[in-house]
Amino acid sequence: MDLRLLLRTLREMTDINELTPMLVNSLIERIEVHNNDKSGGHCYVKVDIYFTAAGMIDIPTEQEILAMMKEIRENPQDFRFVA
Repeated sequence: MDLRLLLRTLREMTDINELTPMLVNSLIERIEVHNNDKSGGHCYVKVDIYFTAAGMIDIPTEQEILAMMKEIRENPQDFRFVA
């Protein structure tokens, strides 16, 4: 997947005031809605969103973010990004 395509699309749409079908179509490749899960008196539905040029992105937990920030601070030379 080409992350540069995603970054270019995001840069073109920096001042987004409304979620339009055109915006959704340009940023999202597909959305998968799974069967519902009824447990503990609540109904849960898993939804996977595959972003254009990036695939599905897992949202990290707070602990994962803090661990990654610590790793970047300790070894900044290993995390040089060029877009």
